[in-house]
Amino acid sequence: MYFLDSSHIWHVAKSGSDSNSGHAGQYPVNLANDAKLTIGAAVSAAAGGDSIIVWPGDYAENVSLGGKALTLIGTNRHKSRIIPASGTGVVAADNSVLRNLAVEALAVLAKAVDLSSKTNVVIENCDLYGGYNGLYGYGAKNVFVRGSSIRGKYDGCNFGAAERVVIEGCIFIAYGTYTSSVDCRALFGVGSGTYSNCVFSAQRNDTSDRGNGAVYCISNSRAVFKNCILESAAGSGHTGQAYGIIVNGSGAVAVLENCAVKSGSDNASNGPYDLWQATGKLVACGCAYETSDGTIIQGGSGWADAVSAQVDTALTDMDLDKAAKVLVNKAVQNKLSGAITYYEDDGVTTIRRRKIITYRY
Repeated sequence: MYFLDSSHIWHVAKSGSDSNSGHAGQYPVNLANDAKLTIGAAVSAAAGGDSIIVWPGDYAENVSLGGKALTLIGTNRHKSRIIPASGTGVVAADNSVLRNLAVEALAVLAKAVDLSSKTNVVIENCDLYGGYNGLYGYGAKNVFVRGSSIRGKYDGCNFGAAERVVIEGCIFIAYGTYTSSVDCRALFGVGSGTYSNCVFSAQRNDTSDRGNGAVYCISNSRAVFKNCILESAAGSGHTGQAYGIIVNGSGAVAVLENCAVKSGSDNASNGPYDLWQATGKLVACGCAYETSDGTIIQGGSGWADAVSAQVDTALTDMDLDKAAKVLVNKAVQNKLSGAITYYEDDGVTTIRRRKIITYRY
């Protein structure tokens, strides 16, 4: 619910006019009399720190925040849509925020949202779809993306050379329909950051010998993936590489924790590989792989320890039992008999047992 506007809140609506003030004089707002017609007009009139409310409709325009720290808010991500005929949908700015918006920029080389080299950008509850990348964040810093769908015909997202990236609860999809002459990755670059509760999916069904992968880590990536799904699937016409994740770059490090990884291709001459590491380091724990469709291989040095063919086991049942004994001061009580068993520092060697007798009066 919105209350009486200050001069720092602007409205954009399909029933509005760029000659309007852009501010609501009363509520419910009279969009025809108050709102701007285009987002661009509101951006031009606004000052850094202002908020622009985008009411439902398709806005066929290229939106550049012009270096202003603005908050762009849609009323509904499925109804407040920025759909340019060509070019990038939204060019973000330092300290800018995008919420509840759909941005669909499907022309050749078009990015839905470009925040490359920008700092302190927040994207929440958005649907981004680009003819090139859904989200292009090369060299960005301090980026937060939450609860969003990010799709691209080339790569879903590019975070190459990005720093301090935090991604939560997002879906990344690469469709591989941009051209058969390039690779297709749901997430490329990854940057330095964390990805939690996300899905990464690479899909292509063209006649191509180019790669098809869920996640591609390049040089100097420092990324942690937790509770994520990484999957790639390619049709019979695809003869290139298919993989869940590749760590291929000097100094690159990736950690997978509690992730599910699957890669498959109906006609792959190279792979498919669930986990593929070349020149960086890949550490995996508590993860599951689909070995019937993929082969886990060591493509270089520095592979993770404790990786089995089917499922990683960071701690076996015996290890867990031992850890429990140590955590309770090396003493365990049998709940049925009441007997207490004491253990040495190793949590295995028995010292003595003592039985507790309960008297009833």
